[in-house]
Amino acid sequence: MESPLPSNESLIAYSQAIGWKDLEHYKRAFNQAVKDLANDPATQNTLPLDTLSKRTGITVQAAFDPTDLDSANVLFMEVDGHRAVLGSYVNQRYRRGKSVMGALVPYNLNPSVHHLNLAETANPATRMQALGAELELGLLHRDGSGPSIEEVEHYIGRYSVHARRLGITPQVDHEACQYQIETHVAPSVGYHRTRHSLDGIMQALVATSEETGLITAILSSYPTRSDFRMSPDPKVQSAVDLMLALNGEFPEFGQRLADANARYHVTPPAHHVEMFRNQGCHIHLDIAGRSEALGLFTFYTMLRSASAAASAAVLKGGPFVNGTCDAELLCTREYLRHTTITGNYITIPTSPHYSDDGFDTYANLLNSPRVNAVARAHLIDDNNGSPVSAMHNPLGRIRPDLGNKDRICTIESTGMPTNISAARMAAVLADFEFSHLLMEHYYRMYGTDLEPMMANAEMWAMMGPLPGNDYQEMHRRSDLEGTDFTLRVATGVEMSLPEFYERKRRFMHRALADVPNVTARSIDDVYTSLGRMLDPLGGKRAQTVEQYIADPKLRSTGNWGQILRDAYIEEGGVVGAHHPDAVLRVVTRVHDALRSRYLT
Repeated sequence: MESPLPSNESLIAYSQAIGWKDLEHYKRAFNQAVKDLANDPATQNTLPLDTLSKRTGITVQAAFDPTDLDSANVLFMEVDGHRAVLGSYVNQRYRRGKSVMGALVPYNLNPSVHHLNLAETANPATRMQALGAELELGLLHRDGSGPSIEEVEHYIGRYSVHARRLGITPQVDHEACQYQIETHVAPSVGYHRTRHSLDGIMQALVATSEETGLITAILSSYPTRSDFRMSPDPKVQSAVDLMLALNGEFPEFGQRLADANARYHVTPPAHHVEMFRNQGCHIHLDIAGRSEALGLFTFYTMLRSASAAASAAVLKGGPFVNGTCDAELLCTREYLRHTTITGNYITIPTSPHYSDDGFDTYANLLNSPRVNAVARAHLIDDNNGSPVSAMHNPLGRIRPDLGNKDRICTIESTGMPTNISAARMAAVLADFEFSHLLMEHYYRMYGTDLEPMMANAEMWAMMGPLPGNDYQEMHRRSDLEGTDFTLRVATGVEMSLPEFYERKRRFMHRALADVPNVTARSIDDVYTSLGRMLDPLGGKRAQTVEQYIADPKLRSTGNWGQILRDAYIEEGGVVGAHHPDAVLRVVTRVHDALRSRYLT
């Protein structure tokens, strides 16, 4: 089949020109040199290529004029006509006061690591990777009013105290909107450990709400009427400026925004970033050997597969925006995403190493005023006639820029919403771990060749890349019907979610039978749990908010989006109408059910 993935032959040719160990040596020397220069006031606002070359041990070149320090740049080395990116930085507008050297981000992916030499790297064994995640949620007062920045800061501080007492990650980050925050799930392996961590987060959130008076809104989109106030952080303000400027260049997205403002009765109208109030579960997994090709392969298969579409559907549920219950959708998250050009679908991230024009495409977008972070320059969408960064695309991204001593690179899924159910989120995260393990195992045997996967109809059904239109159609169906929708897999076969996960359970037992450290019990823990929540053997499912969250027998079962819509109607709301009081009563019921479960 035709594929945008680099061929195995091109991967091997690249590694023959620049050995992976040599490239690792140069990268480490370059990173240390940058760190030293950044700590020296005399050099931190310079771009001394000669010094970098001497310290790195190879000629360091710049893609653009090294004397133009206000613009973005890409630093690279070249051997036998093959370039390797060493690091890059954005233009001065997006550096948040950092010096040139302080803003220079190392490029940790290694394009010379491929399927034939992956076993030689620091991660030689195929194994379950520790998985981390971030959960976005909203905060509000019981009367529906939004919190002040001081109240959010106080909430964050008290959450950290409760989280430490429970032994979970205390870190909380601000989101772009003042009323949204992001909690962190510490890297862990397996369904039960992940669920324990998520239960701890829920417990800490409830305890913090008790102390501060702010309640949570843990849905796929921020639901209640608000003033759409943005966080005052300069980073947020520069990102807002960028997104507004980008969308202003494309009239179609101005009309999409106008339609959304009318649909959700937003007066005065909100701008693109204010309307972009979706709340997601972002998942990170390490890329073995920091292999760029493995990252691209995993993105193109796992993040575009029927498994990804199914996982998103399991977590969906949130028909509310700005106090309005959508007339059609049980989940509004993807609709909100489609109001900004940065939320467009992409096929695969752009590699600066594996195609003739990849380096120039990456560098030119980074050097434009259209990118505010180096990793986002890989997410190129040029379907509207002019390239932009699809940094909010509904699939995910590859992160080569994480600043830690281990130089970890990750594959990140951004296509899944936040859900109030710790059990559902834990099962989806653990399924993501198994899917990643399967893709890495396949890559070690076949590289980027998809023909053996196509020959295995069951594997192709589970993990084969869906065409772009089909993937988006699966999102559309589940937005309308929640977990009751019919999934179409890459082979064209249609099935319900319970049928899909039972087939995946059986397939995973066979596919992972020879992979070390994976037990039959651990596989069953994930997929039997998903089956119980989607199709309980007793035939009874949650029908109310309270049952879904707190009933020992029914919790996490049922169609969450439909349950929320039914609760809205029960509270006196009319579907499609702007009824903020009814939406607020539903949000309050959700929080009180969470309180009942975790405080009693």
